[in-house]
Amino acid sequence: MNSPAALDDNAKHQPRRKSGSKPKGSPEHRFTLRGPEWHYLHLQMTFDPPHPAAFTSPSYPPDPLTWKTRLDAALSIFLGVSGTSIPTDLLDLSGDKLLLRIPREDAPRYMAAIGGWADTVEGRTVGFRILNNSDFLMSVVIAGDSASLFR
Repeated sequence: MNSPAALDDNAKHQPRRKSGSKPKGSPEHRFTLRGPEWHYLHLQMTFDPPHPAAFTSPSYPPDPLTWKTRLDAALSIFLGVSGTSIPTDLLDLSGDKLLLRIPREDAPRYMAAIGGWADTVEGRTVGFRILNNSDFLMSVVIAGDSASLFR
């Protein structure tokens, strides 16, 4: 068995760890996302006056084609042909709410175009409301009610 003097001698030769640091056996991995490629938007199509709860028509609840048509109309009016050429991926559609992905560099122009657009359909004013937006999908999904995306 080692004597107390031998244990003290061994302790002198071992490097001291800072308090709270991890032992060498468990490496720590870190990474940083400096420039995400995509931007995510959680949108709601608004109607004034609002539709009753059980109301259905060809334009309500909006289907993917209706969403794409309305978004393209807004982008065309505010940004012209360059606006309609912005690639838009519809990720999740739930009633009058939509989760979509666009290139990050186009996000400010895209949000300005759809935020200021309104049209009349079947005697109702139609527009968009941005519920949430982020460069990271999970921050939009967690903050919004698009949990159905992962079901």
